[in-house]
Amino acid sequence: MSSPSTSRYYKDNWPRNADNNLEWDGKDLWILHAKGLSPFRNDWDLSLLICEVEENLKTSIVDIPYIGKGSNSYGFHLKTAEGRDLIGRLSCGDVNVPNFDGFPFDMQCQDVQFEVDAYSLLQSKPAVLASHLLYHRLPVLHPEPRTKHPADIQGRRLLLFEKSPGKTNVWDELNDVQQHHLLTQAASMRAALFNLQLPDNFTAKWLLSRLFEQKPKKLPNPAFTRDFTLELVRSKIEATIKNIGDMIGWEDDHEVVGPVAYAAKQSLLRLLPYIVPRLKNLEEEEAIYRLVLDHGDWGIHNMTITPAGDITSVFDWDVGSITPALLSDPLMAILVDLVTDGNGAPTIIRTHPTHTEAEQKYFQKCSEHYFKVLFAKAPSYHHAIILGKDLRHLWFALRDWRGENPEGYFGELGIWAEEKYRMFSV
Repeated sequence: MSSPSTSRYYKDNWPRNADNNLEWDGKDLWILHAKGLSPFRNDWDLSLLICEVEENLKTSIVDIPYIGKGSNSYGFHLKTAEGRDLIGRLSCGDVNVPNFDGFPFDMQCQDVQFEVDAYSLLQSKPAVLASHLLYHRLPVLHPEPRTKHPADIQGRRLLLFEKSPGKTNVWDELNDVQQHHLLTQAASMRAALFNLQLPDNFTAKWLLSRLFEQKPKKLPNPAFTRDFTLELVRSKIEATIKNIGDMIGWEDDHEVVGPVAYAAKQSLLRLLPYIVPRLKNLEEEEAIYRLVLDHGDWGIHNMTITPAGDITSVFDWDVGSITPALLSDPLMAILVDLVTDGNGAPTIIRTHPTHTEAEQKYFQKCSEHYFKVLFAKAPSYHHAIILGKDLRHLWFALRDWRGENPEGYFGELGIWAEEKYRMFSV
């Protein structure tokens, strides 16, 4: 194992080939391990992972055809002696490495627990095709002082799944008909997820803790009402922009609430009752204020897809959340993001400079097809997006702030709020 470093540690570096210093391709891990040449041998012991899998799944691993790197986890394809194909997900960062500076331990545990609950909930909902979870383990934090590189892998969270047919990110391998077939399935599953009636114990357990930062300390009991949504957004504004001189954002940013951001908060709070829609009857109110489960990163990078364009599973629910239908995000990621504009019309964002005009027109048609299917199967989704236009603008502005320039960012949002307030008050 590598020696402790005084530098801050976030996660392991991806291995490089010894002969040409290029990134390792993730293949032949089983062979390299048998020779004592695992590319990870300086960071963690692959034998410990194999033993844990074999012990908990009562099987024998006979091959690891491929390992890839995600944002925060390694993804393994494992083969067993009885012919089963498994997918393993192991953290790239170990919470017990000295000077660990990755996602906080409590947050990592919560992400795993939420994901486990989401898989458990969705296993009885075949219309969504959530991956089949076989085993999981939370990271274990060793007592301080943590001065040596850990000899075990207990500080890395681990999840094991049944491997579904297909692979991710296959968009360029499909023809136009297959791509539209894929989008039809993704939209149908997204509609099924939106229409899913969540158990009360699930929403009560996870609503507050899965809110994006900054979070209020408490919320009233979840309810499918305008009053609850108003209080949710009000609490979120108050938690994000406190009082003048208070810390804003994250500690490492060293920012405090200034007069412009504080004035913007007052403008947002004054506007808020005007942009939380009032409905004619309780049935209509429940349709747009009911609580729904959002995946949080819906797209082909988190789906297994066959060569024919069939989706076989959706995974990585660890960034999911619970939100009123009015504030649900319908984004679908392909090579660009398929989204709706403020009026609920299909459009695209996150295009690349290399995309030609013809390609962008094709992506626009993809967006139109995706949302046509989604809104046909979940008409209240479209209704909620249109009704919640201004509230959604505010909510996603709070979500998308990354901690920089709070005076400028919230100053602009405050100007928007004042303009809207004048329109509504007239």
